[in-house]
Amino acid sequence: MDAAHFRHVAGHLASGVTVITTDTGDHRHGMTASSVTSLSADPPMMLACINNKVPTAAAVAASGRYAVNVLGDGQGELARQFATAADDKFRGVAVHDGTLGLPLLSDALAHLECEVVEQVTGGTHTIFLGRVVTATAGNGQPLTYFRGGFGRFAFAKDDEVYGRARELVLSRAYAADQALPLEDLADRLGVDQAAAFYALTRLSSDGLVRRDAGRGYVVAPLDVRTSDETFDARLAVELGVLSLSLDRVTDDEVDELRRRFDAMAALLVGERFVDFHGYLDANYAMHEYLVSLARNPLLTSTFGRLGIKNVMTRSFGVTPETSQKFVEAQRHLVDGVAGRDPEAARRGAVEYCELAKQRVREILVATGGSL
Repeated sequence: MDAAHFRHVAGHLASGVTVITTDTGDHRHGMTASSVTSLSADPPMMLACINNKVPTAAAVAASGRYAVNVLGDGQGELARQFATAADDKFRGVAVHDGTLGLPLLSDALAHLECEVVEQVTGGTHTIFLGRVVTATAGNGQPLTYFRGGFGRFAFAKDDEVYGRARELVLSRAYAADQALPLEDLADRLGVDQAAAFYALTRLSSDGLVRRDAGRGYVVAPLDVRTSDETFDARLAVELGVLSLSLDRVTDDEVDELRRRFDAMAALLVGERFVDFHGYLDANYAMHEYLVSLARNPLLTSTFGRLGIKNVMTRSFGVTPETSQKFVEAQRHLVDGVAGRDPEAARRGAVEYCELAKQRVREILVATGGSL
């Protein structure tokens, strides 16, 4: 394959931008590199590919160590400076010594110092496998390299497009089990198809759409079975938490649980939501905190994957009317936790689960059987 054509095609792979630095004792070396990636978490290792024609490659091989300086989205000029041949690439750059005595770019977004444990030659490059000795990171967004230029991830734009696509699904602009053609969604949102596809992939991970082999992405219908399974799964997680944690819950934790309950209860007055989305967020925050009392990351992670907010949004959000029974059931749950009474807490959790399932059934009947 023609090398120029290969570079053009490979340039479509967006990558982060780093500056690799090292010190041979008598001279500091540095170069801009995008072929850098994490290799292993246990043990922590990084991989860096460096062109053998660049002096930094020989310097890293000689010193046996290198630092990865991850650049932020406003450091395109710094990337160009270290990508250009010069006697002193560090001119005018704030630098400090790292744990391994390597020059670290003080304004970089993150730093990783590595000791070379293996090196492999691949074509014109040497691949350095480094064991990470220290790693630090600050706040900000990374600089990216794409099609020969520097830029930034469009996080804000992508999130905004996803939010509008999600609202279309939740407001039933597309019917249950209806296909969402990429072209149609992009047209409705007024964005290109790449942005619409990103939104679809996030909606899929939310469980709001699913992939159909013949029709592409379709709106995932919400029916009684889906609703019951979701609420039963939450109940199972919370019952597990109650059995594990009530004997070690602290007074401060009880106070925080009550604070979250009160914040939620204030948004349901009489038989109507004052602010449904605010109630939903507060409800989720309270139950998430309850699950966290087990101090078990696996339970917390499982709870987060249940899609509770999506089920509640698609069902309870159809009408502003609800019942204070939901608040009272959750009050019984919180009182049981506060009193370190597992049976009372369990009854409150079961009562709340059954009320939620029954309410979704009523709504589904009123809307024709699915949402």
